[in-house]
Amino acid sequence: MSLVSGVIYRSNSKERVSYATVKAFAKDHHPVYAAAGEGGEFFLDLPDTGIWTLIVFEEESLVSKPIEINADEDLRGLKIYLDRLAGTEDEKAGTRFFWVLVGVFIGLIGLYLLLHLMIIETSSKGFEFWTASPLRYLEILFWGLFGILVSKIITVGWYLRKHRYYKEGKIMHLSQIFTTPILVLVIVLLLSQVDLTFTLADQNTVNLNLAEPAIMVAFAFIIGTVPWPLWNFIKNSAEQFIGKNE
Repeated sequence: MSLVSGVIYRSNSKERVSYATVKAFAKDHHPVYAAAGEGGEFFLDLPDTGIWTLIVFEEESLVSKPIEINADEDLRGLKIYLDRLAGTEDEKAGTRFFWVLVGVFIGLIGLYLLLHLMIIETSSKGFEFWTASPLRYLEILFWGLFGILVSKIITVGWYLRKHRYYKEGKIMHLSQIFTTPILVLVIVLLLSQVDLTFTLADQNTVNLNLAEPAIMVAFAFIIGTVPWPLWNFIKNSAEQFIGKNE
């Protein structure tokens, strides 16, 4: 007989999940069950050694992914994570947030066009990207904001489709919406001082010059859609700079 023990946590947190059910099954054996305690701890006695598969389920969570274990090894102290099942309140909050994002995005497009075509006359030719400072900075901020809003509309829509939107995540979404345009501005201004070369899948190379208005706004939009890599780039760059100057 082999003893399996561990703790069940809520995904991406240290919150413990109480009273979940742990099921272990293997070929030619009857399933074995155990109930987790109030603190998420569980103890499971397997009748035989060999390869077993664990799954965990709880009424307010999605079923865990199957975990393959070897009962010949020490299986004490396992950590299993469960994703919370979105409830009715989460779905309603997510749907409201989704449509607010869509409304802000449409309103932002209107404001952008209004500034270019009606309030600020940049050229007798009509619409043109702002390329002279300080309006150039505003142009970059706009397109960085467009990028993160598109990213969040798609992300929230996907979460709602999969019933995985949790209202607690709204704070993180808003923090990225507010900060990403500034990060985009910093990176575009930094990289505009150098020539960028990209290698495509067919091994051809493309040179990008951020002094070109169309390339500048396209680049600002693209990097605005990936807030985490954007933040990691700036963080790693800062750490390297500080490290070299200590």
